[in-house]
Amino acid sequence: MMKSNTPLGAQKYYQNGHTEPGIQFSVYAPHAQKVEVVFGLLWKYGDPNKKPVNRTNPVAFQELAGGYIADDGTGIDPNLPVIPLFRSNDGCWLSDSNDQRLASFADWVHVPYMFRVTKNDGSVAYRTDLYSRRQIGAGFSDPKGLPYEGMVADLDGSKSCSIIVDPDRVTEIFDEGGFPKTRFISQADFWKDEFSQDKPLPQRLEDLVIYQLHIPSLGFGRPDLGNVADAIQLLDHLEVLGVNAVELLPVSEYGDAPETWGYTPTHHFAVESSSGGRDKMKHFVREAHRRGIAVIFDVVYNHYAPDAERAEWMYDSNDHEKNIYYWYHGHPFYYNDAHGGYLDNISTGFAPRYFDPLIRNLFIASAVTLLEEFHIDGFRVDQTSSIRSLNCLHADGSSHGDANQRGTEFLQEWTTAVRTAKPNVFLTAEDHSYLDDVTRPVSHGGLGFDAVWYSDFHHHLTGATKGSDYAKLIPTAGYGGDAPLAMNWFTGALMETVKKRIVYHISHDEAGNAHRDDPDFERRSHRTLILAVRNCLNNQSRPYAEARSRVAFGVTLFSAGTPLFLFGEEVAFQEDFLYDDVRRRREDIFMLKQTVGKQMFDFYRNAIQVRNAEPALRSRNIEILHCHNDNRMLAFRRWEDEDEMIVVVSLNNHPFGQGYIFDHTSIPSGHWNEIINSDDVTYGGNNLLNNNTINTVSGSLEIFVPANGIVVLKKLGCSRDFR
Repeated sequence: MMKSNTPLGAQKYYQNGHTEPGIQFSVYAPHAQKVEVVFGLLWKYGDPNKKPVNRTNPVAFQELAGGYIADDGTGIDPNLPVIPLFRSNDGCWLSDSNDQRLASFADWVHVPYMFRVTKNDGSVAYRTDLYSRRQIGAGFSDPKGLPYEGMVADLDGSKSCSIIVDPDRVTEIFDEGGFPKTRFISQADFWKDEFSQDKPLPQRLEDLVIYQLHIPSLGFGRPDLGNVADAIQLLDHLEVLGVNAVELLPVSEYGDAPETWGYTPTHHFAVESSSGGRDKMKHFVREAHRRGIAVIFDVVYNHYAPDAERAEWMYDSNDHEKNIYYWYHGHPFYYNDAHGGYLDNISTGFAPRYFDPLIRNLFIASAVTLLEEFHIDGFRVDQTSSIRSLNCLHADGSSHGDANQRGTEFLQEWTTAVRTAKPNVFLTAEDHSYLDDVTRPVSHGGLGFDAVWYSDFHHHLTGATKGSDYAKLIPTAGYGGDAPLAMNWFTGALMETVKKRIVYHISHDEAGNAHRDDPDFERRSHRTLILAVRNCLNNQSRPYAEARSRVAFGVTLFSAGTPLFLFGEEVAFQEDFLYDDVRRRREDIFMLKQTVGKQMFDFYRNAIQVRNAEPALRSRNIEILHCHNDNRMLAFRRWEDEDEMIVVVSLNNHPFGQGYIFDHTSIPSGHWNEIINSDDVTYGGNNLLNNNTINTVSGSLEIFVPANGIVVLKKLGCSRDFR
């Protein structure tokens, strides 16, 4: 027998004396009485004899039926053997390495399978392989254990069979059409022309401009949801826009309907089939890299899918305290409700079992595998604060210190392993504590992330109006009137951006989903364009909305943080982005870019061009020069070595066409040029520009300032004059 330190799942294994690999099945099931591998039946829909699919004669995926094994065993392929697994000392079960039926890995590629687990109480359950690289199914139909003879395309992949995949091969063409695929090339050949010399990938976090993308929200004008093919089609748009990183909302196989956001993961090694699956995602990454665009995956380790039946839930035992993937405290008889022993952490599911090395390895190995097989450039880890500080007992809400400590250790182990696999990987955390420990190296007691998502920046700039602890500049201005704004509150958030922050005026959480159940529409979050006029968008108010939206993006882009924005903002999307209503609320990026969103796109593109060209705007150096609540005015300095920039921000509804004077000792004397002005008529503004050279003397600057506008000045004589 092999030792159980072999990677779990369906892996290649070289038997003694063999030059070609065999296959090794292994699974963690410490409480099971028996574990076997059974194989699922696939046939062409409408075939009364259910003849198994011939791998030399592929069937169109839309014609494929089966792929599901019912609780009574219906759906098992009778033509394939049942493979027994044998228990090792650490609770893992492995196939016999001398089983000649498993001597050729190639013979098993594309075959669907499940683990048949006899639990500790003698009951039998069919379980997916949590280490599988692919789940079959591209829909959201859950047979709930009953026999299934429907289409594979309709199946929920998180509940259906796992598929054996050769990780060393990639489909040669993007969409061969049938199942199984037949045209493959090696990983080495696939990636050999991955980069373009004239379009290098960004190497520093400070250089990134991140575009947050939800793939199912593409596919405009079609009844089905967006997929990887649509994402590839979008890359030319992104290249012209000038962004150099795209962050994908979770793409791992997840448990909700495909039209949700994907934050309910079940299989961390597999790419959601409804979006196109693993090989198509590799094509996307390669095409992005050829354009100089880095790819960042959003990953979720703070919870599993709430409905994780056939995945993590009760994997090998019906006893709550032996629910191996979940943290459970004590015994069920301690609580009025047996669920009382699980841990909450403000997530949509119970906390994982962070103390178990095999559970930690599931997350760590999946991240390393994504780096190695998909060549991605970074990760955004969801709710790290939930993992390391918010775990509490479900029964009474009391904090669970041991879980928090083990969660901290897991994150340190995860970042260390990921950096070992790829030293220049970008690692960002959604952590609302903003503690310096999050970005401190592990060697100095920190968590080892490069940057933290900074939600307070959003709350002060464009946050929904619920609560009173934030400036909420854009939505407050959106109510109209000329009352003072809390510009001084926002300056604190602006200065905080020096501390390794990912900053955004809008992201997926805030573009319509925050406070979504509040009956008062005015208290809910929305897209920036709607916030900027508080849902009074019409021909008269749109210029105000667009002007304030340009300010929101500009001040984010020119801050000292790493800027991020949600897809569609660049063409003035206005539909709420709700996690469970993606299909109905889609908007057409390409159409808007040519029509009412063209001017917004032009501003985004030119503003990003300015940032990418200017070292001062990509530095961590920032100083507030002026803040005036009554005038709704803000100015700050940005610099790097000899390069000097001044950014002026106004949310005043009236222009200062006779000039506005800024006095500060840090304003250097010299000559300045305006290099971008959001009031340019090209962007839909009123064209109040500073066309002539501006002179500063003894710390005093006087310029024209447009209403609801942002102006960027550059000192002449710097090492990199903008042209």
